[in-house]
Amino acid sequence: MGITVGLLVEDDELKKITGRGQVKSVVDILGQRIAAGQYIEGETLPVEQQLADSLSVGRNTLREAVKVLSGKGLIFTAPRSGTKIRPKNEWNMLDPDVLSWHADPETTTPEFLLALLEIRRIIEPKAAELAAVRATREDVAIILAAYDDMRCHREDSSQRVAADIQLHSAILTASHNAFICHFKHAVATYLKAHFNIGTADQNKLQTDLKLHHDVAWAIATGKAKSAHSNTVRMLSHGRVRVEAVERSLVEEAQQH
Repeated sequence: MGITVGLLVEDDELKKITGRGQVKSVVDILGQRIAAGQYIEGETLPVEQQLADSLSVGRNTLREAVKVLSGKGLIFTAPRSGTKIRPKNEWNMLDPDVLSWHADPETTTPEFLLALLEIRRIIEPKAAELAAVRATREDVAIILAAYDDMRCHREDSSQRVAADIQLHSAILTASHNAFICHFKHAVATYLKAHFNIGTADQNKLQTDLKLHHDVAWAIATGKAKSAHSNTVRMLSHGRVRVEAVERSLVEEAQQH
């Protein structure tokens, strides 16, 4: 069953799509809706002309967008059965676009962040351990500079998050493993989404800063085991905040 056309037609953002960015805009709008569950797994999208009209784009533009979304594993098209949403376990969850759609402040959930944090706990401690062994002087300089930026901008949340992303990206790069390095998109997504949920008091922020310092310094001094264990502690600290938000949401839902 397709979704109601009214949902699409009434969305003003769709009527404003013009120019060279049409395909990208359609990909983002449909991708965000799929990630948010507005199109559910197994659901059939409206027929091509109907969907194209509702998006105020041509059929060729829509077809290109469908190809992109198919390539990311979100949808598939079959003869005489239309375009359907794939099961979530078939989505390319580490694709930068798919990650960003899930991290949208309007729709992101603690469950998504906890799942992402779980894979961070698998990859990042080892990445830090490798960085402590393999980092070049230039790698170390970038890591320490990113930490200094975090410290200098501790009162400016947006600047601090940007520096935090740079620090983790630099550590992954310093592992000198191409697969680990690519994980930086997932880390950036997590940190941006984490910034947008709940609040953290100054004591927790100071603790977080200290934990980042310990990771950076262990890598800079070539202490692989410390880099690994310090990263585990740092990620565990971040998990506490997400779990607190999750509990708060559950309690709020129970009250209603």
